[in-house]
Amino acid sequence: MELLDKIYDAQRVIAKLEEKREIFEAFVLKIHVIWEIFVEDLIVDCLNKDTSQYAEYMGIELRKHLPRNQCKAMVLGMSYLDFRDVSDIKGKAKNILVSQYNPFAIITNPALKKMNEFYCIRNYVAHYSEPARRSLWKIYKNVYKMRRFHEPGHFLIAWNKRTKQIRFDDYIDAFLDTAIEMGEFLGV
Repeated sequence: MELLDKIYDAQRVIAKLEEKREIFEAFVLKIHVIWEIFVEDLIVDCLNKDTSQYAEYMGIELRKHLPRNQCKAMVLGMSYLDFRDVSDIKGKAKNILVSQYNPFAIITNPALKKMNEFYCIRNYVAHYSEPARRSLWKIYKNVYKMRRFHEPGHFLIAWNKRTKQIRFDDYIDAFLDTAIEMGEFLGV
């Protein structure tokens, strides 16, 4: 986040607003990947504490405590995890994690909405498809009352008068605050 603050404030090396917008768009993908790795590791670690909900969901018998690598294989199977958004993460976690070790259940609705918006931005930046554009435009119109579509870089570096920071920082705060709350829930 410090790097992005430096880029945002830069007056020489990256002085052009359009260049800053492109960099912020690129960081959408990086932030998304960091979050997805965090989620994957957290699901595996929480499953490692107690597999009983997973066993019930899958309709199989398992020991309550299995080695971490075995839990990882159970979660990842033959592929990587792929979540549509944070709501999808919460739903899948509820299916396989016991409530005592399900930090995803405590994600608040405001944070969920903000993070789901970020997933929508990420989807557009990753694919630039027409369906992704429509989904993002829907957020722009309904949540931010925008009248024109703007590329995500333009949108992300716009100032939020309410929070007194750029919108990108609002999204980062939602992820960071949620991660901290999840850690507290787990006693970490």
